[in-house]
Amino acid sequence: MHDPNLIVRASGFHPWDAMAPAALSGILKRGPYQTSAETGCGGSTIVLSHASHRHTAFAIEGNDRTLTELRKQTDLRSENVIFVEGETKDTVPAYQFEGEMDLVLLDGPHAYPLPQIEFAYLFPRIRLGGWLVVDDIQIPSVYELFHFLERESSVVLEEVAVRTAFFRRVSAAEHGPDGWPLQGMNRHTILRYSWRDRLRRLLGKS
Repeated sequence: MHDPNLIVRASGFHPWDAMAPAALSGILKRGPYQTSAETGCGGSTIVLSHASHRHTAFAIEGNDRTLTELRKQTDLRSENVIFVEGETKDTVPAYQFEGEMDLVLLDGPHAYPLPQIEFAYLFPRIRLGGWLVVDDIQIPSVYELFHFLERESSVVLEEVAVRTAFFRRVSAAEHGPDGWPLQGMNRHTILRYSWRDRLRRLLGKS
């Protein structure tokens, strides 16, 4: 049985940068998980240390000494968490994952294209029926990824909790080495740049 006050306490860790309680509750209620991962760390790590048997957090110490302070939290079940320190653009591609994951939370660096890089490496690790959680969709670089996912047939948007989106993976189909025409966002080319190509096709010209 989960501690009913866990969400309140987890939300109090670095409250100026914490996920909304509704989002933390969304993570907790979808568990328990066998395996999970997140980019970044904070109150979500505390919650996932309770909800997941094996959780991996890709994070840096930062100016706020986040990792040091997080490890001091009595609510953190450290035996369930592996911290991988370093910038995610380096650590995530190099990490040796074991099997599929039930949930992945993207809440690391937000500068473009870092959320997209994290997605490219972590999304294929999510099992069919598992969850991709994208935090801070109010930031344009993250919203671009959210908008891309809204159009993808491989996921379904289940919920937006304040500024955190919960997608469920419903398809294991891959698009091959490129496959851009099969992606929802690429169903139509940009007319202002492609109208000449369309006109040539209509006129039967090469």
